[in-house]
This record gives sequence, C-alpha cells and structure tokens, in this order.
Amino acid sequence: MRAIETYHPSPRPRSPVGRGGELARRPQPGRRWSIFVLLAGYVVLLHHVYQHEVAPLFEYLNLVYRAPDPWNYGLVLGMLGLVALAMPQRIRQPSDFVLWILFVTVVTPSLVVPQYADILSAAASLELAAVVAAVFLLVIWGARIGPSWTLRVRGVHVLDVWSIVVVLSLLTYVYMAATAGLSFRLVGLGDVWEIRSAYRDQVSASGPVLGYLVRLQGNVLNPLLMARGLYARRWTMVLLGGVGQIPIFAATGFKLTLLSIPAILLLALLFRWRARPRAWTILAGVVAVIVAALVADALLDSLLYTQVFVNRMFLAPGVATAAHVMVFEDLPKARWGYSFLRPFVDYPYDQVPDHMVGAVMFGRPETSANASLFGDGYSNLGYGGVLVEAVVLVLLLWAIDGAARHLPLRVSAAILLVPSIALANVSVFTSILSNGFAYAIVLMACLPAVGWTRGESGWGRHAASTPVRSVPY
Repeated sequence: MRAIETYHPSPRPRSPVGRGGELARRPQPGRRWSIFVLLAGYVVLLHHVYQHEVAPLFEYLNLVYRAPDPWNYGLVLGMLGLVALAMPQRIRQPSDFVLWILFVTVVTPSLVVPQYADILSAAASLELAAVVAAVFLLVIWGARIGPSWTLRVRGVHVLDVWSIVVVLSLLTYVYMAATAGLSFRLVGLGDVWEIRSAYRDQVSASGPVLGYLVRLQGNVLNPLLMARGLYARRWTMVLLGGVGQIPIFAATGFKLTLLSIPAILLLALLFRWRARPRAWTILAGVVAVIVAALVADALLDSLLYTQVFVNRMFLAPGVATAAHVMVFEDLPKARWGYSFLRPFVDYPYDQVPDHMVGAVMFGRPETSANASLFGDGYSNLGYGGVLVEAVVLVLLLWAIDGAARHLPLRVSAAILLVPSIALANVSVFTSILSNGFAYAIVLMACLPAVGWTRGESGWGRHAASTPVRSVPY
C-alpha cells in the first residue's frame, strides 16, 4: 500500500547565503516603499472605478456610492498598510503566493470597498475592516510558523503520475461529452450568464460528478500541463493544456478557466525573470491589468473589460463581504446547516445564504452572491465564523507548503493559481474540494522533484516520489 510520508529536515546552521544561493539580507526600505506606492495606486483605482464606472451603471442592483467618512477611511488605510507591512516581501514558498493572491483579490477590497459602497453604515464598515485586518494578520502569522515537514506520497513512479493525469483528463472530456456536451465555440466574456445557468441545471440533473471533474481539469490538471510544457519546453503539452480549457469554458461559462491561459503564461514570464519574485511585482501586475482595462474601454467606448477585469475580479469580493454582513447582521446564522453540518444543525431557511444575499442585496433570488471567508464566515457564525474559516485556511496553507516543498516554486504557483483566485469568491471549506485545493495538494505530493526544466526527463528510475533531503527552494 502506498503511504504518505512526512519528512522533517534537520536544522541547519544559519548562513549569510539564502535559499538558491542569494545573499540573505533584510528587506530594503526602498522595496517596501514600492509596495506602498503600488498599493496606493491600486486603492485609488478601485475607488475611481466603483464611483465613476460601477455605481452609475448598476444603481438598480443597489450598488450605490457614498462619500467615505474621512476619519474612518484614514483608519482603514492605516490597517491596510499594517497588513501590507506584515506580508512576505518576497515569494519564497507556495503559501506566500496564495497569501498575496488573497491580499489583492479579497483583503484589500473587503477593507476599502465597504467604506464607499452604501451597504453598511460607516460604523459597521469600520468594524468589518478591523475584523478583516486582524484575522488576516493572524493568517499571515499562522502561515509563517507552519511546520517544516515535507508531505510526499511514497512509491509512486513518475510514469504512474502522468498516466493518472492522462486517464483523468480523458475521463473528464468523455463525461463532459456525454452530459454537458463538448464544444470549442467561444462566446464573449460578457455573454456567459445563459451558459452558466444551463451548466448549473446540467449539474443538478446529472449529479455532482460533472462539477468535480470539470474543476479538477480546469483548475489543476490543465494548468499543470501548461506549466510542465512551458518550463520543460514541451510545446505540445502547452497546447494541450491551453486548448483543453476552451471546451470547459464553452460548457460552463467560467471566465477564470479561459483567462487562466494568459495568466499562466504571464506567471511563467515572472518566474523566468526571478526564481523568487518580489511581492511588488504582483501588485504591479494588478495595477497594470486595471489600467489596461480602463484604457481598452475608453478606446472602444465600452465597459466590458472594466466589468470583467476590475468589477468582477476585485470589487465584487468587497461588495459580497459587506452584503453578507448586512443581510445576516440581525438574522439567525446559518451555522453551515446547509452544508457539511447538515446532519447536526437545524437549518432555519429554505435557501442557502448565497441566494438569500442575492435576493436581498440585488433583488434577484436566482443570483448566488457567493463570498470569501470573510462574508461566508459571517453568514454562518458571525465574526466567530470568520475566525473558524481563517484557522482552516492556515491549516490549508500548511498542507500546501508541505506537499509542494520538493517542487520548484514556479510549478506549484502555476498549479495553485486558479484555486487561489477562485478563493476570493467561495468559502475555505468549499474551495478545498469544489475549487481544487485538495486535488492540487494530492497531485503535488505525488509529482517528482525533477523533470521541470529542459534536459531533465524525469522518467528515470530515480524519478519516483521518494523523500528529498535537500529542499530546492
């Protein structure tokens, strides 16, 4: 029977040379200032887009702008700066990468957007910001003190791993063809709502297997194929992984599935430039995406790119957090009675919390206003629920680091990219199975440490998944 092995590396004496042969040195003040300058630009852009682009157009959905209280807003910006100061200044391990994805997609919007989105009172918005900042500081600290063991699946040969990837991929597309259909027809990013509605109906009719297979393929396996092909210069694998995302997008309408193709290409360029990127590069990328979306819409006289790349990706998580607090502030909390605690909890509602929020906030009961750990945690157990989901997130980050410790960081980052971005709109519990974190952890624990660069085949007898005594970070 194959077993999971945890390897505890022996402590080594401190050295002036850091991982990867770089001189270990304290972060320079100039680099911290670059983070704060980019963060300020990001906050200003979010404020501008919500005030001038989103609120005037979507006022009928209760997305209304109000001038933020200057004292409260100043305090919130101070909290944001404190969290940014506590964040890792360089991406050295997979949990650092996940933390920065969450910082730009969830934490910053959940802090600043409720201050000028007229959903909560000024006092309630400030209270929410204080909880978000405090809880995420605990998550950062928890990730930092994580165990140093390596989680590997022993005795799996590399040929077995890639054979499993191939079999699962074939099974996914065959099952899709038999249920949702297999099509390579691309639709516009703004025209996916009917497709998503039809896909939800199909999952309800055929059972959850389709949903799990699609998430596994689109969030984990296809990004793995693209990463393996890019770094080892096996262009057929890049083509297979990229083209494989198209029928998933055509069947589900998941924009992130299609956008993951250029995202992984850009991620490969980032890691080609620097093996352990500085954190400011992620903020710079986000600011560049927002500016490019605004410029494109100005040239085309549209709102498509701002809606897809700014409102949906960065503003919506902040709106959803505030909306969940607003709806469940005076209601009995859900206590996950509609989910994994269903056998033990008397659930008091006919709808799940996401649809309740959609009905109250947007006036549309069919809308699923899904939220991150901050909104979902509150609707289930108040601010105590936020802390519960934060603890689970820390444990998830420990598992991620343990499973990926033997892998090159650029590989684990590509595997974790889509599940990490998706975490902005779902609870931590949902993300483990439904969005691919569990699959990614098992897959990374089985993958070989070699074969990720040109000239490394990874197919020899030493490529089996045996514990590695040197940690190649």
